[in-house]
Amino acid sequence: MSSLPPLRALQVFEAVARLQSVTVAADELAVTPSAVSHQLRGLEEYLGVRLFHRLHRRIALTDAGRDYAALLGHGFERIARATDNLVRGGAGDVLTLHCPPSFAPAWLVPRLSRFVAAHPDIDLRIHATPEPPAFFRSDTDVEIRYGAGDWPGLEIVELMEDEVVPLASPALAARLPRSATVADVLALPLIHSERALVAWDRWTHVLSPGTIAPRGGLRFDRAYLALQAAAEGLGATLETMIFAERFLADGSLVPLLDEAARIAAGAHYLVYPSAYGDMPKVRRFRAWLVEEARRATAPSTSYLTVSTTNRRRSTAVRTVKTTIEPGV
Repeated sequence: MSSLPPLRALQVFEAVARLQSVTVAADELAVTPSAVSHQLRGLEEYLGVRLFHRLHRRIALTDAGRDYAALLGHGFERIARATDNLVRGGAGDVLTLHCPPSFAPAWLVPRLSRFVAAHPDIDLRIHATPEPPAFFRSDTDVEIRYGAGDWPGLEIVELMEDEVVPLASPALAARLPRSATVADVLALPLIHSERALVAWDRWTHVLSPGTIAPRGGLRFDRAYLALQAAAEGLGATLETMIFAERFLADGSLVPLLDEAARIAAGAHYLVYPSAYGDMPKVRRFRAWLVEEARRATAPSTSYLTVSTTNRRRSTAVRTVKTTIEPGV
């Protein structure tokens, strides 16, 4: 901890940077403006870095000061949140999960009631954004990722392998001939999911080499929007069986062609830094999530066809043993 500056000086600097005023910061901290200025000068001397430009009757952050203030602001915010949770929640724990935007409404949220019932002492906070979090620089404890499972420096728990399948509303599917082909599917209005690992052109190339998939049609940057549009009869979409689970279950979407039209498309994983693996809240969430994944890929799930290999691997745990770098 020898590189840690005086905490009081950091608190003063954060307040001045946030409020952009020595006088206002002094009022907030209940000290004199001269005391604030003294702390700022001492911090700059300690760091050997200029944090402020001293202008006529005002100050402005340097680039280095702006970057430092942003990091400190997050740190103080996390301390305040942790203190608030401790005071309000007593022994309660908060687990922050990050997952893709489409995974939360399509698969995770419908199952959360079981987690809440089994673990009432853990408050679950969910962040659903496309960008992966920066572990060690955010409050994220665990993340659900979709892809090939190759993320060095993280513990990786494989949950469910997935397949993409062409889907459409029953009314639109009824327009296909009895022995439909890839060309017949491509003749339907197509819906494109821009973040999908497997797009229409790749699906077409695999099933019918030489055929070119139309590029026109509706486009969405979220899978659940593409699925909703398809359920409304606006076109056929190419999405994963797991994301489409609820639509398949209620009959608003049906698969097109037969099982040969399905293409493997990566898997869903739970990932976290190995340093977090021994935290009780992480262990408990991991055990619950693995069990939910096992149940979701069980053969009794009539609307979700999963191969024997997928079922066997659905609860496999794979650890990537590499050096964990801060900020991964």
